[in-house]
Amino acid sequence: MPNSLIDELQLDASNPAIPVTALLRKALMVAAKLELPGVPEWINKELSGYRGEDTVPEYRIIYGSVKARNPFHGWIPVQFPTNDFQETASRKDVTESVAQIEALTKRDGALVQVFPSEARNQVIRWAIALDRAGIRGDGLSFTGAEKEKAHNLVVHADGGTLNIGVIGNVAGQANVATGSHPMAGSISAEDVTALVAEITKNVGGLNLSAADVSELNAALAELDKTKPDEPSKVRQILNRVLGVVGRAGVTIITVGTRAHVETWMRQHGLAP
Repeated sequence: MPNSLIDELQLDASNPAIPVTALLRKALMVAAKLELPGVPEWINKELSGYRGEDTVPEYRIIYGSVKARNPFHGWIPVQFPTNDFQETASRKDVTESVAQIEALTKRDGALVQVFPSEARNQVIRWAIALDRAGIRGDGLSFTGAEKEKAHNLVVHADGGTLNIGVIGNVAGQANVATGSHPMAGSISAEDVTALVAEITKNVGGLNLSAADVSELNAALAELDKTKPDEPSKVRQILNRVLGVVGRAGVTIITVGTRAHVETWMRQHGLAP
């Protein structure tokens, strides 16, 4: 069983069976236990919904097909004079709270709206960053030193800085980055080398069999030699890596490694 809130938060964030609402509430509890001033803005908006003046995150922007009801032919696609006009008309900002969205997905009928997993990803990035910064807690309690570190923690996530429970200025070693963030589809040799180094660092803590360790190391060696302009081969090797990691027991290192690889693949247009 996990022995701290940070352990629980990382494991829950990797478990698709845990409702996102429950996950966000636990993240809010972590922020409260760390005595971060005020309610972390992003968590509050996800739980309560976004208002008209709020900027909606990219993962809450969806596009659909605009149709009109023809009395003779039923629903037909609407033709727009320009592509920009069509894009504007077909765009929908999802402002409802996570609880409302989860309730919609349980209804029967023709409603189809898949809520992106980015809210879950944001939480796990924060939890991993807290863990790496030495903020783990003991049960439901955190030391004064851990609270001070949390106040000065900034996490770099997709598209910029993730402001989840982040208060104050960054100083010393409090700046924790969860990885580089190149444009999707762009892969450099440096990107691959950094990823291999990150995974290699965690191999010893994955609780794998000797055969699995050998298979993982072989895959990493092959990945390190693969040219970055061969994305299909990079994807194939990383899927092998994920397969091996998936056979390991569920631990903080396993969850973190898998999340890191999957995020890297999405960032480079190689979604697992």
